[in-house]
Amino acid sequence: MDPFRITSKKVLTLVMVIDKDNQKILLGYKKRGFGAHLWNGFGGKVEPGETVHQGALRELEEEAGITVESHKLQKAGILMFLFENDPMALETHVYKAYEYHGQIRECDEMRPQWFDIADIPYGQMWEDDKIWLPELLNGQDPFFGRVYLKRKQLEETEEEEGKATVDATPASIINISSPMAATLFSSAQSKSGPFAMFEHHLDLNLSKIPREIAFDGTIASYED
Repeated sequence: MDPFRITSKKVLTLVMVIDKDNQKILLGYKKRGFGAHLWNGFGGKVEPGETVHQGALRELEEEAGITVESHKLQKAGILMFLFENDPMALETHVYKAYEYHGQIRECDEMRPQWFDIADIPYGQMWEDDKIWLPELLNGQDPFFGRVYLKRKQLEETEEEEGKATVDATPASIINISSPMAATLFSSAQSKSGPFAMFEHHLDLNLSKIPREIAFDGTIASYED
């Protein structure tokens, strides 16, 4: 039996806020829940009655305190996460934004911080981020990817947790011109979560933006 066979999926969103002029990206440190202690973009589940696009806008405001005009939130692609011996996949719709409104703020779930694109903390992020995020930043979207994950052995997870340290030195203040603004937080150093990437497949520069992924892992439909 295929250990990565799926019979259901959960639709999620992920928003990457990028300052192209200053070559910076806004990431959030996940303080609790799934993906805790990792840096990531901003997003989450789509609520009943809202579109995926609406869900992405809402999650960004909830987690970072900022808004993006609807037409300026651009869909970059879809990532399908499949977990060994788990029939539910995560269909993650990835968006990008180059400007925003409001003041960045911390919430009980996420702590936002600007990073130089040259210094993205891939060692403290989900393992697959180092595969697709550089391609997004290089303009290789729209894309579609499948990521196969296996749960790490207990001793491997404990070893990584033992290596985790906290840098109490505040991050340096970044002066960025409008509409991008700087935020000051301390950074946490931790490793890449409870799952290890087993295999991945990434298609870049698609002619159309994918809308939905079928259970067999292929693109079911495209955006209009």
